[in-house]
Amino acid sequence: MVEAALRSPNDFAAQKQLGEFYLQQNRLPEGIRTLEKAQQLNPQDYDTGYDLSLAYLNSGESAKAAAELHQMVARHETAELDSLLAEVSEKSGDYREAASEYYRAAQLDPSEGNIFNLGSFLLQHKNYEGFLDKALTLFRYGVQKYPQSAKLMVGLGVTLYAEGTYDDAVETLCKAVDLDPADPRPFQFLGKVSTISPAHLPEIRRRLEAFVQLYPDNGPANYYYAMSLWERPEGEPAADKAVIEGMLRKAITADPKFYEAHFQLGVLYQDEGKYVDAIREFNQTLALRPDYGRAHYRLFLLYSRTHQKQLAGQHLAMLKQIKQEDAEAEDAGETPGITQAQQTMETAH
Repeated sequence: MVEAALRSPNDFAAQKQLGEFYLQQNRLPEGIRTLEKAQQLNPQDYDTGYDLSLAYLNSGESAKAAAELHQMVARHETAELDSLLAEVSEKSGDYREAASEYYRAAQLDPSEGNIFNLGSFLLQHKNYEGFLDKALTLFRYGVQKYPQSAKLMVGLGVTLYAEGTYDDAVETLCKAVDLDPADPRPFQFLGKVSTISPAHLPEIRRRLEAFVQLYPDNGPANYYYAMSLWERPEGEPAADKAVIEGMLRKAITADPKFYEAHFQLGVLYQDEGKYVDAIREFNQTLALRPDYGRAHYRLFLLYSRTHQKQLAGQHLAMLKQIKQEDAEAEDAGETPGITQAQQTMETAH
């Protein structure tokens, strides 16, 4: 392929093919250089312009990507170009322009994917110019247009959660699960919010139990079902802690980096007075996620109770540092929880 392109420097097809090959190999500089040559030979080719714009974006050359895309939009606008232009604007920090481009893409092609991309962007930047309300409106429109779309239903559920409408969020996430009971992805969102709506806990637990039956060796399946068993509405008998411990251990076996499972196992041991085991699990939690404040707090309490003042002081100092960093992030308008949800949604679908 390389030799063919070198033998035919004026052959557009050869240069384009070589440029795309370089991009597939993640050799961005060579890919950009070769696609630029191909574009000089055929400036009107859509695929070359799109691939070149994407390569510019991935290499951090946002200005070049924007310039190329604006030229292409001027010739012939497509939803695909608007979506990529939105990514460029978002990466550059121009959220207003990014929202406008995502809206334009959804207007040109109101597909499930374009609606989801716009809603996810608005949700991720929920504190910017009323984006949360706009995300809610959009996801409601999306599930009306595509009532069988699990990912749009999940998006609506996560947005309702971000708004603080917890009962509606849980009901919506249950609907997302019911759309495709064999799909493990919506279950993870349902599991994350399983404790916020006690009235819906029995139906949540029923779905999570089905999740475990479908995926008995799945870490999140065991973890979230264990947590739903642990959380008991008033009047229900206490859960069997041995069953919960077994499921948390199974979750850790399936995914040793599952820090939440280590943390909850530590909480269980602490409740049972098994302080050595609890300290081990909380330290394992922090080995996986050093900024997890809840684990630092638990260790501060345990080390204080076991008269290990120096270690208690270290975790108290870490707690103060994390609190200060969280306050600074909040002042800067960052919302880590929503960003994580957005990333999970993108990965899942």
